[in-house]
Amino acid sequence: MSDDRRRRTWMEAHLDWAAHEFGVERTGPPLHTGRLHSVGCRVLDSGEDAWLRVVYADPEWGEGNYLDQNVAANAIHDVPKPVVKRWREWEDNARRMRGEVSTFVADAAISTGMVPYSEVDLSDQWLSELNDALQALAAHPTPQHGIDADDVNDGIRAFFGIDLDITSVPWTTAHCDLHWANLTAPTLAILDWETWGRAPAGYDAATLVCTSLTYPDLARRISRALSEFLDTRAGRIATLAAATRLLRFADGGELVEVAQPVRQHVTEILKHL
Repeated sequence: MSDDRRRRTWMEAHLDWAAHEFGVERTGPPLHTGRLHSVGCRVLDSGEDAWLRVVYADPEWGEGNYLDQNVAANAIHDVPKPVVKRWREWEDNARRMRGEVSTFVADAAISTGMVPYSEVDLSDQWLSELNDALQALAAHPTPQHGIDADDVNDGIRAFFGIDLDITSVPWTTAHCDLHWANLTAPTLAILDWETWGRAPAGYDAATLVCTSLTYPDLARRISRALSEFLDTRAGRIATLAAATRLLRFADGGELVEVAQPVRQHVTEILKHL
């Protein structure tokens, strides 16, 4: 049995156990995230549709309290998103596990990966609602956790050969991972709040544009709809931060298709800085 298959089997066993512990009935197949970091399925919770998710702590995935972040995001209002109803933790051979039952989002994610794999047809209303959601999120009290400024500064220096202090621009509350696998349509919902926190103002909008660049018309629509986040000094610097993250993925062999369009996009951004 391959390592991936072994991990899938292990996680699905925990999903079954969690369903029993929460007293919910599984009604859908297990869905794993791309890196097999979590697994979830549709369930019935007291007769209502809900979502059951199991995730585990892994140093390879990241450090910090990301297992707590979906629950902490319950405090965020006026943003269309799932709400965690119940949760609990347990251990498996000293590995920290987390189970959550959340409100159900009926529409599927737009893509299975960070970038879209086909043209995305979005209504003007959807784009307007996304703008409103990001405005509400930015207005939420800014937490202490979030993007590592020193890491971003180092990345901008390494990839683009310029020195700047990213803390010189305003920072706001952000999702910090706003891409096409974390957005639903035709009804907007923003999924996966594990990494939300503080980021340079405009970082979410910049990330979405950068993950859209393989479809130029889509990228232009997103840029126009979210222009108030992007057409500022903070928004342009946030774009460098978002680009740095994607180029690091590309250097590691992931999302290689976005590397050239992202570099071209940054060339235009730098003309305004």
